[in-house]
Amino acid sequence: MSNNCIISFDQNEHGTYFTGQVVTGKVVVNLNKTKKLRGIKLQIFGFACAQWRRKYGRKLPTNQVRPGRRRYFMGREDYIASTTYLIGSEQSQPLPIDAGTYTYTFACPIPSHCPSSFEGAYGHIRYLAKVTFIRPGASNRTTNVGFTVLKLLDLNHENKMLREPANNEAMEYFCFMHTKAVHMKVTLQQQGYVPGQFMLIHADVRNDSSSDCRKLMIMLYLRATYTADTPRLCTISEKILLAKRESGPVLHNAQKSYTESLRIPATAPTCEHLSKVVRVSYEMRIVAVMNWLMANPKVVIPITIGNVPLATVSTVATSGIATVPRDLPCTSARAMALASGVNNPGYEMNEDLQDYELPEDGDDEFDTEDDLVPELPPPTYEQAIFMSADIADTDTNTVSEASRFTPRYPVFDVDTFQSPPPNPPPKKRRHRRRRTEQRQEKQQEKNEELDREPVESPVEI
Repeated sequence: MSNNCIISFDQNEHGTYFTGQVVTGKVVVNLNKTKKLRGIKLQIFGFACAQWRRKYGRKLPTNQVRPGRRRYFMGREDYIASTTYLIGSEQSQPLPIDAGTYTYTFACPIPSHCPSSFEGAYGHIRYLAKVTFIRPGASNRTTNVGFTVLKLLDLNHENKMLREPANNEAMEYFCFMHTKAVHMKVTLQQQGYVPGQFMLIHADVRNDSSSDCRKLMIMLYLRATYTADTPRLCTISEKILLAKRESGPVLHNAQKSYTESLRIPATAPTCEHLSKVVRVSYEMRIVAVMNWLMANPKVVIPITIGNVPLATVSTVATSGIATVPRDLPCTSARAMALASGVNNPGYEMNEDLQDYELPEDGDDEFDTEDDLVPELPPPTYEQAIFMSADIADTDTNTVSEASRFTPRYPVFDVDTFQSPPPNPPPKKRRHRRRRTEQRQEKQQEKNEELDREPVESPVEI
């Protein structure tokens, strides 16, 4: 069947919506000749699905689930199920549709309880707009287009501990505690971040053992947990590496500190309670790589990723003068500046603040002063490159066009620096001069000594 079906969204180039909004768009069907169809159906789906199979004790992802078999596991949870017949229905008689271009509009609200879009190896949270051409005596033809749904996760309204620093420690011994231990302590400036923000990681390593620490591996992981209820309750999880950085070694019987930074890529917000089938969480993992005889000290710190950045309120108090609220973004740029010894003027007492007085009740001076509340630029919506998936139908009774979908997430520009690592640059090694140059210099010195005039000695022999 030669047809062309295009699904587009109104005033939304990338098809990205927040919960509570209404998805609106158009379906354009272009037929180059007369066709007989029972109908054209538009469906808008929103669901979470997890499926995998077990083979020889291993769990493998699969796109097709065979019900009734014990080694196939599946779980599903629906959020949106909207069906609209643009023409006819499944029970209608075949209708001749003339060649031409037909345009249909649609609108569908997104419930507020929907979780954010996510694509993983063993499952997904997916939202689709699907058009089905119901053909008599032949397989139906479908066209699928995915769109991204985002659940608003404002870090300012979540747990207050997201603003506080987080730290954890690890200790490992060499050869069954016959030598001293390797102690590692890791500190994060805060526990809540947004995509596009830099994380500042400070690690203190005290290596009292007789083995060298070859390197420090700093990794940001996404942990997805999938739950299936058919044929029985079963769970599986996967880890996806989002960012990685390595630091230098720590010699034996030595202590060293490293401060590194990681930029959080475009990714889904933390979702641990909205969906029963797919749960998304994040963790920082720092590993000190030792030799093969010794276990690697490992520190794991859970973090929260949202889509509204943290804002901190800084108050400046003086004797007899009221405090001045200042909404400043809590970003790693400030921590970077403090770590590198650079003064932050936004947190210092100056003459302007000393002479400042609070406005009276009803005065909207704070709303008009742009210097007091810095505004962040609007986010850009970027694709999560590790979440690309094929959304074509796998049903054997339908013919579906190949279509790939990659969800997009807001990425914020909350940091003001470009090259973040505050570690001091390594000293450049001095290159040894060539032997010919050294010989030439020695020969010049000898020639200068010979050219000097002889000096008479004051002592008579």
